[in-house]
Amino acid sequence: MPTPQKLKAIFYPEGYYHLVCKSIDGLLLFDDAQDYEVYNERFKKFTGDFFDVWSFCLIPNHSHHIVKIKSVSSVSLFIEAISLGDKTMAMKDFTTDVSNELLFNKMIERQMNSFLVSYANYVNNKYIRKGGIFQKPFKRIKIESDGHLQQAIIYVHANAQKHKMIDDYKQYYHSSYASLIKNDGYFVEAKNVIAFFSGLNKFIDLHELQVDYFYKNNWPSSKLE
Repeated sequence: MPTPQKLKAIFYPEGYYHLVCKSIDGLLLFDDAQDYEVYNERFKKFTGDFFDVWSFCLIPNHSHHIVKIKSVSSVSLFIEAISLGDKTMAMKDFTTDVSNELLFNKMIERQMNSFLVSYANYVNNKYIRKGGIFQKPFKRIKIESDGHLQQAIIYVHANAQKHKMIDDYKQYYHSSYASLIKNDGYFVEAKNVIAFFSGLNKFIDLHELQVDYFYKNNWPSSKLE
């Protein structure tokens, strides 16, 4: 069944997106603590110069990220600074016409797909298997408003609780919630996220209110898991 177009949103500079990478046939993406760490590190390696992470949650068979795409000028400066041999063909195409939105989108997709291939290779080598591990294409929805962004961040943090993996989302180790509380900006834009919520106390309170509301009224239906 083809992926709906709304789950294949075009990446625009400085736009916000909800990304979901799901395994094929329920395959476990993570079997131990090292796997989670490698996933985060490789995600940062391949995408960190192209977008900022505002929220994430890693579930055994899929991951969620809320991201903000960097500006054209920021991405261009990064590409200019790397050697010709390290530039992908998508990067080279983009530099010929930095105002071309389709080339920008193609480059961001290329970085995400490179990340997915890299992590698949890690899993295959570690667990002595072959073949792909992710559904194609990865899903992405464009976030259109501040209200949508707020809800998406909270939804992602509570995802492990939604899937009944833990009773309290705040205790789930493999999400960005604790990092944001501690102002740890290594994997997530802690300062900007807390500022968006108008401070740490508001961040905590809104999470509690929305998660409580959704569990009393059922989570909104979503094809993003």
